[in-house]
Amino acid sequence: LLAYAWRAGREPFIGYTAVLLAVIIMQAMLGMWTVTWLLKPIVVMAHLLGGLTTFSLLTWLAWRATPNTELIQGHARLFKRLLWIGLVLLVVQIALGGWTSANYAALACGTDFPKCLGQWLPEHDFAEALVLWRGIGVDYEGGVLDGPARVAIQLMHRGMAVVVALYLIALAVKMIRTPGLVYWGSMLAVLTVAQVALGISNVHFGLPLWVAVAHNAGAALLLFTLIGVLARLREPEQMTEPAPMA
Repeated sequence: LLAYAWRAGREPFIGYTAVLLAVIIMQAMLGMWTVTWLLKPIVVMAHLLGGLTTFSLLTWLAWRATPNTELIQGHARLFKRLLWIGLVLLVVQIALGGWTSANYAALACGTDFPKCLGQWLPEHDFAEALVLWRGIGVDYEGGVLDGPARVAIQLMHRGMAVVVALYLIALAVKMIRTPGLVYWGSMLAVLTVAQVALGISNVHFGLPLWVAVAHNAGAALLLFTLIGVLARLREPEQMTEPAPMA
């Protein structure tokens, strides 16, 4: 990508590709630490985020480097702000999902939904659940947290899911009502609903492998949609006519 950008004379892409290279190098190191540090949760979560960051940068570069794919919108600036907010919320939710998985908290509530262990608010320990660093040399396979801490992680993931889903659905509706963004708004709505359904299915069916994999793929597709629109939105060019000669 860096060589392509250089040959094409597209200087703005050089910065993105340099960042991409740095992320890939860091991702390789995180993969090593995941093994050598015995599945340390913060490293496992960072490894997930690094992979999706790589995917996001590739998506951004692909759309920006492809000619004639711009989405011209008079309200492009407003939509960009809304999309950035949605992207930040989605990244936080993905991080919580990675934290849930890394701490083996996906089934902390059993197979109950929307309740958890038969209660609306079971015993929980948010202070312990949010400890990011616990030293090196501990084997984290299977998790080291007690039940209340894992319940707290699961509750955080569920609560944030509600916030993200409501925001993305509202954004999708606004896009559907905007000429030129109907397709992408519809895709965002379908993917959001599907992602919520997959998350519930993970709990209800006891975390079947194919559902867990589909849930991860759903997060990637949501990133692809938000970043794809962000990369292509443009405001209409302001055409100015030269003043007539007297």
